[in-house]
Amino acid sequence: MTALFIKPVEVMATSAPPSRPAPARPVTFGPITFVPGRRGGRYPYCHSLVVAQGAEAWVVDPAADKDYFRELARTRRVTGVFLSHFHEDHRKYSHLFPQARFYGPLLEEEAFFSMDAVFRFMGIADPDFRAYWRRTLIQDFHFRPPALFTPYFPGQLFQLGEVTLEIIPAPGHTPGHSCFHFPRQQVLFLADVDLTPFGPWYGDAASDLAAFEATLNDLRAFPARTYLTAHEQGIFSEPEFQTGLAAFHRVVAQREARLLEALTDPQSLPRLAARRLIYGKVKEPRLVYDHMEAQMVAKHLDRLLRQGLIARTPAGFQRLP
Repeated sequence: MTALFIKPVEVMATSAPPSRPAPARPVTFGPITFVPGRRGGRYPYCHSLVVAQGAEAWVVDPAADKDYFRELARTRRVTGVFLSHFHEDHRKYSHLFPQARFYGPLLEEEAFFSMDAVFRFMGIADPDFRAYWRRTLIQDFHFRPPALFTPYFPGQLFQLGEVTLEIIPAPGHTPGHSCFHFPRQQVLFLADVDLTPFGPWYGDAASDLAAFEATLNDLRAFPARTYLTAHEQGIFSEPEFQTGLAAFHRVVAQREARLLEALTDPQSLPRLAARRLIYGKVKEPRLVYDHMEAQMVAKHLDRLLRQGLIARTPAGFQRLP
């Protein structure tokens, strides 16, 4: 097959407001501790939460810092690990809590136990890609099925001492992606509704662009004092959240506008993916970013086809006059 040599588009700066770096040290909100992830909470890490009550503790998305969690496992009895969704960068240090009960979304239960289920959710069919990702999950993310696992449901409540954790469904990023609400502390953990300048990520086969946008619309009216995210800035006041959420949502329309501009002439999906309309530049490993770019562009193409704004021709996808 002839390789595609297409210059990526230059993705212009979004309308996102200036953001500040994630905190360098843990920040407490009563019994909840925000644990900043390494590299500013960027992949392959994420910001995590610890809920402490006496000698007992829960952990949310344990992927921030290995040393922090090793010490936590040594000094506290971690009885619960809550996972917002199945992605590897939210489970990186789960193996440090083998005695804990794990909680994850019912819709993604298989993916906590089976790599084949992970491949299916991600849409990975190529044998070489599967072999590469299997090695990555084992070597870099310590993939192993939890000994104790309980699926959670939208609206379900969990109690640890004075702390209530409420499951808030937030699908789109993944089918079961969830936010965690702590009503008494007026804290909402948004997980991968992360309010980054990059914008929403929907690069799995199981991701749903329409569901993601519905989630963003629903969250606009969610009352809290403090909003926490899994990546980058991490901590938002209510005004910052409203501004950041609007800018985060606008990125979807900006991507679609770039795609429509590219479809003045017929384009195949591989050629569109090579232009890096989403990521803006070539990133490594290529097979991973090629895959994610193509799946995100394909979701926009599907929507534009349904809206009658583009057509599928023998030469490729093209914008209608």
